[in-house]
Amino acid sequence: MDPLWASLGCAGYFLAILFRAFRYKWLIYSKDISINELFRISVFYNLSLMVLPSKLGELSYPYFLNKISGVNLTEGVASLIASRVYDFFVILVIFLFASTGFQRLFRVNILFIILLSLLLIGLVLLAFFHMNRLLRFVSMVIDKLSKRIKKEKSKPSQWVQRKLHETAEDFYAIKARKTYLPVALTSLLSWIMVFLTFHAFLRGFGISIPFLDVVFGSTIALITNALPIGSLGNWGTLEVGWAAGFLMIGIPKGQAIASGFGVHILIFVICALFGFISWVTLKK
Repeated sequence: MDPLWASLGCAGYFLAILFRAFRYKWLIYSKDISINELFRISVFYNLSLMVLPSKLGELSYPYFLNKISGVNLTEGVASLIASRVYDFFVILVIFLFASTGFQRLFRVNILFIILLSLLLIGLVLLAFFHMNRLLRFVSMVIDKLSKRIKKEKSKPSQWVQRKLHETAEDFYAIKARKTYLPVALTSLLSWIMVFLTFHAFLRGFGISIPFLDVVFGSTIALITNALPIGSLGNWGTLEVGWAAGFLMIGIPKGQAIASGFGVHILIFVICALFGFISWVTLKK
């Protein structure tokens, strides 16, 4: 691994987490949290995603936000949902633009890929702007189901309904801030830094390919990683998508598989290092 490219990749990942911290600052409405705290929370959250089974790591964000900054858990969940919606939107837009440069790779008409991507983008936007109503609807469904099963509401169902209602209110408050542009911009910049990190690490491994190829191949991996497939810290799931994406652009099978594991390991080591530094400074 070339030390120069490794250092550039590390710097890129640092900036990616920093931009996410700024994004959370725009999303959280109840209090003004410093970027230092949000950066630590982002680091702990990213590290949790890599070590906890399946998608349980997602729950670490509202947990750390509550423990470190004192933000209500439901607001943490609401801001997490909002951030993931922005992520999904940005990834789909990037994939839409990247796929137009790789028309030869698709066995179906490129117009179908574009229309499908636009449909998914539309559904994401629709879900975002009606998320508080969706959460209330889920709460109502739980209420009706609990009444059918039992004549009286059970305490667990009441607790879930109350938390869903509170999360819906928090989501509405986040939307009321109308910080769509800064949140979208910081989300985009964060993902650009992630792609630059991937590009730097691949160059460090001796794989020199255009940046657009890296974006396309790694976007396939990110979409695969978003699927509800259970694995410890997404190990294996990300690599399958990575190998598939880079095989599509012509990278040899061995390099595609090895580079996927190599990039994942490097990001884990960097995130663990950032996590240790954040923990030490937090204790002080």
